[in-house]
Amino acid sequence: MPTASRHAEVWGSPIEHSLSPTLHRAAYTALGINWTYGYREVDVAGFSDQWEQSHDSLSGLSATMPLKEALAALPVRQDPVVEVLGVANTLYRANNEWRSANTDPWGVVGALAEAGISAEKAVIVGAGATARAVGYGLHLAGCRAVDIVVRDPARAAETAAIVGSLGLDVRVLTGFHTVQEGVGVVVSTLPGGIRSDVEPTDSLIDSTPLFDVAYSPWPTEMAAAWLTGGQNVVSGLTMLIHQAVRQIRFFVQGTGDQPLPGEPQMVEAMRQAVALQPGSSTPGAVGD
Repeated sequence: MPTASRHAEVWGSPIEHSLSPTLHRAAYTALGINWTYGYREVDVAGFSDQWEQSHDSLSGLSATMPLKEALAALPVRQDPVVEVLGVANTLYRANNEWRSANTDPWGVVGALAEAGISAEKAVIVGAGATARAVGYGLHLAGCRAVDIVVRDPARAAETAAIVGSLGLDVRVLTGFHTVQEGVGVVVSTLPGGIRSDVEPTDSLIDSTPLFDVAYSPWPTEMAAAWLTGGQNVVSGLTMLIHQAVRQIRFFVQGTGDQPLPGEPQMVEAMRQAVALQPGSSTPGAVGD
């Protein structure tokens, strides 16, 4: 692994709430490499100028909303997942060139596996960029059919087409009352603090675990409904850690598939940094 001092950042707007600096700094310390990691407030309008001014000094870039489509639009080599989804959350260097990637699907795979959730059928709430990544992650995890629940079906057309292109059977619904039988997991992709316009049915809450990609503020309204019903709830913190693992692989060694030496110790350090116990469904006290 490279040991020379290098610098990476996370960009987005708003950004001060991001836990990425906490996770990455803990990871680099655990790996024993001399990397620094900062954050920068960057919106879509300012992204091109900031990238032009800064890319020579960076060894890696993470992006949160609303910049994931802007990253995917850069004229750099795209990993296949970016070509499919049209969104990226990672820029990394490989063979002296910048490339784009999206590590969110592997965050989904890791979170579901850790929670022991296996689903041939799933429900996705929301249809934005995160929903696309969740659909890809469900595909990687062996899911075969997805219901996308939204208030306005027209806004889900592009996401439904992308998820369907992966070979999944996709339906767009305006409520939970027509969700298909045998659902193995409900995944909420709504940002933290956003109230859903659609109400889950009691039978769905009673029979199906919830994976909520949000983690601050916690619990979200949807997570609270599931927790009140005594059902299993997985928070987005678990996804955040697993996607960061793959992102750090890209930054440090230019590929996401090869585990890093000392990776189990790195993951444990990241968990401790955000007060998340292995297998826990609830975030700790660290805010985001």
